Amino acid sequence: MNKELFNPQEASKILGVTVQTLQRWDNVGIIKTVRTPAGRRMFPKAEIERLLGDSQPVTTDRLLVIYGRVSSADQKKKGDLDRQVLFIKDKLDLRIYQTISIITDVGSGLNDKRKGLIKLMAMTKAGEVTDLGIRYKDRLTRFGFNYLQFFFESYGVKIHILDESVNDKTVYEELMEDLLSIITSFSGKLYGIRSGKNKLLKDKVKGAIKDVTDLPDQD
Repeated sequence: MNKELFNPQEASKILGVTVQTLQRWDNVGIIKTVRTPAGRRMFPKAEIERLLGDSQPVTTDRLLVIYGRVSSADQKKKGDLDRQVLFIKDKLDLRIYQTISIITDVGSGLNDKRKGLIKLMAMTKAGEVTDLGIRYKDRLTRFGFNYLQFFFESYGVKIHILDESVNDKTVYEELMEDLLSIITSFSGKLYGIRSGKNKLLKDKVKGAIKDVTDLPDQD
């Protein structure tokens, strides 16, 4: 290869994949491209040689959905959601998937009406998902994971849980938020607590949780 840059048709012949596959690889970061002033993709020689040096899986008809969730807008603002998606992309070999979709939610893991989760389940029923990538198990749901696992697997969807490690600080904060949500929800239904009293109850529960978590460990 004497040239330094190759157009899509040339690169596709060298790599043995379609132009559409090259475009998808560019979109998900598998191959780096440069753009001409007119906006056309050009493929650097070094990138083509790098991929030729890899053992390349054959693109199949597998359809991947990457799902990420954070509990609050503040977490999303801090980049936690983006880091989840990037982590999954880094751990999976994206070249083997025909399509790659990204679905995200901002909301509690206790909320079973999250828009992203409902969309994911609808896509699964429509046969538009074969693989599901999540970073942590609790990104799908705080409780009842086995029910969702049964649902997805009944449609032939393989769930990839890419990280079993836990961020203690984040888990503690989210669990406290979920616990508060459960207590205030049940209390509100039981006693008809109005918003002002509801807030007072939340503050009391927060204090009680802090008192418990601050207790010294017992031998």
